[in-house]
Amino acid sequence: MQGVRRPQNFEPVQVLVVGVGHLGKQHARIYSELEGVDLVGVVDTDAEKAREIGDHLGVPHFCEITPDLSGRIHAASVVTPTPAHFAVASQLVEAGISVLVEKPMTSSLDEARQLIDLAQKSEVTLQVGHIERFNPVILAAEPYIQNPVFLECDRIHPFSFRSAETSVVLDLMIHDIDNVLNIIKQPVEHLDAVGAQVLSQTEDLSYARITFANGCTAVVKSSRVAIQKSRKMRIFCTDAYISLDFVAKTGMRLSLKEGFDRDTIDFQKMASLEEAQGAYPLFTQYFDIEQLNVANEEPLRAELEAFLLAVRTGRKPEVTGEQGYQAMDIAVRIQELIQKNQDLVKARWPIERGQ
Repeated sequence: MQGVRRPQNFEPVQVLVVGVGHLGKQHARIYSELEGVDLVGVVDTDAEKAREIGDHLGVPHFCEITPDLSGRIHAASVVTPTPAHFAVASQLVEAGISVLVEKPMTSSLDEARQLIDLAQKSEVTLQVGHIERFNPVILAAEPYIQNPVFLECDRIHPFSFRSAETSVVLDLMIHDIDNVLNIIKQPVEHLDAVGAQVLSQTEDLSYARITFANGCTAVVKSSRVAIQKSRKMRIFCTDAYISLDFVAKTGMRLSLKEGFDRDTIDFQKMASLEEAQGAYPLFTQYFDIEQLNVANEEPLRAELEAFLLAVRTGRKPEVTGEQGYQAMDIAVRIQELIQKNQDLVKARWPIERGQ
């Protein structure tokens, strides 16, 4: 196992992208545009795809990671299909190279734990690609999230054959699982989940309720059985409500006006006045409605910039291996609960059909 390789002084960060499919080619594009970064090349087992992306960006292309290639880089994005994440990332880590591994980090929790241990021994940076942490909508809301008591997340996508082999829990829901864990920052005390296969051989829709040790509850819903995309989050705090729309890139915060106490509001009086004046004018006497200032930034660019900063400085990455493991752990437990509930449903079918 080799020692960690980090750029010295003002040396550019030498980066490799492994896997240049739908998302990997975007990693390569952004690295090629960033200052202080040299995209050494792209790697893909599909030689034609590697050549196409390499030629487009004007960088070398390869079909495998050779010792000579790994000896020339400080960091790499691992954007291969999930089953190859561990083999590729561990090869790089053992060579002293920092890695950003797309979510889910690996195919299993055992592999994820092994990768975390390898990264710690090599003292390299291991960041997990939970891109929604860098979404400007969630970043705009973060300063206002105080004492959350209930969260509701909806992530609805049209069906894609590109990800049909992966459960919707690990494909889509894991984004919101990670966001919820990052917002609440409490141990998970209880899980409930249901789901179903509709168009593929894995779960296409899922519904989970996550209860935390402090009493906060999060309801997380994901589906890829839809015509239109919808991504929303609603956060209920003790003194405010925050509504986020990730597709529209908007956010709204509703809170009690400063100086007003909800216990002093005469709701009976307000109800009688509402008939004559309408609800909204009265509502705004007590509550502020604020549109959040959402920056026009590309989440993937912010994610890669954060990764490169961690590589250069050695500081803890924004999304650590442990955090990636925690999100995977909850996702796997949700999958197990869905399968258990599906088995119970299937066991009843012969009885119900015979009636």
